[in-house]
This record gives sequence, C-alpha cells and structure tokens, in this order.
Amino acid sequence: MTDQEIIIQLKKGNESCLKHLYVHLDMVKGWVNNNNGNDDDAFDIFQEAMMVFYKNLISGKYESSSKISTYLFGICKRQWLNQLNRRLKYEKPSDIITSTEDKGDDGFEIEFTIGRESLKNYINKALDKLGEPCKELLEKSIFLKLRMKELAEMFDYSSAHSARQQKLRCIKRLRGYMSYELIIKLK
Repeated sequence: MTDQEIIIQLKKGNESCLKHLYVHLDMVKGWVNNNNGNDDDAFDIFQEAMMVFYKNLISGKYESSSKISTYLFGICKRQWLNQLNRRLKYEKPSDIITSTEDKGDDGFEIEFTIGRESLKNYINKALDKLGEPCKELLEKSIFLKLRMKELAEMFDYSSAHSARQQKLRCIKRLRGYMSYELIIKLK
C-alpha cells in the first residue's frame, strides 16, 4: 500500500492497514541497536510511534508533507532519546564516567561527565560555534517548537519550505560540531 492509501484507509477507520507500516520496523531496530538499545526496545518504541502517528492522523495534526516512514522514524528517535534520558535518572552515581577528550584542532574541548549539565554544556558549545542566525533558528524550532510558517515570518524567509530548508542546513552544520557517540555517552 502507498502512504496515501494507508492514510485514506486509516481516516475511514480501517485500523487493520497499520500492519503495512511494520516494514519500517527494521530501520528503527537498526538505529536503536546502534544507540544503546536492543530489538525489544526498538519494537516497544515503534509501537508507541505508531500510536502517536495514528492519534495525530485522526486529530488532524499529521501533515502529509513527508513520508510516513520519515515521520515514524522521527517519533521513534525522539521516543528513544527520551527513554535513554529516563534511564539516566535511575543510574547509580558509581556509573558516572569522567574523562576529557580533545575534539579537533580548534580547541573545542569536551568534558565527558555523564549527566545533564555536561550534555547541556556540550550542546550549548556546539550551538555557539554554529553562530547566528542558525543558533536562533534551531532554538526556536526545536526548543520552542515554533511552526515553520512562524519561523519564515520571523526570519524573513519566503515560505515555510524555505525555513525548513534553512533549518536542515543548520542541523547539518551542527552535526559537524558534534559526535553522536559522545552524546550517547553523555546521555
């Protein structure tokens, strides 16, 4: 079934077509397994993501501007990172690792102390290196959850699509300043 056919069937109340979305489970399993999880974690996260997708579709919050697989994967990613964060709260203080690593020639030093403060500092340093307007665009879109239309008006972009494209460029630049392996350790 195509994405459009699935959406039409779900809106008609045919929940049995949700089974067609399980083709995307392997993609989620791979990502969760690479980020301190296992297949069971991935399955649980995927189930939650399917419920969120269905709820958003029925309530009208889902915009079909992206593929269902992309939407589900984004939900799964957020859900898994939240799950890792919750697990961190229950770790013993003896599980804390302390080390220092130099990141590149520019003197951008990272302190690896597992916990909120060092992760927050790490992200803030990367955002500072990113500079304006990217820093402000990402903060407003990610942390303040402003819609692309609002961001387009705020930053004088011609459309919500232009704002989305700029956000993607900024995220790509930000990724260059960050190490996902280190973030997972900091989580």
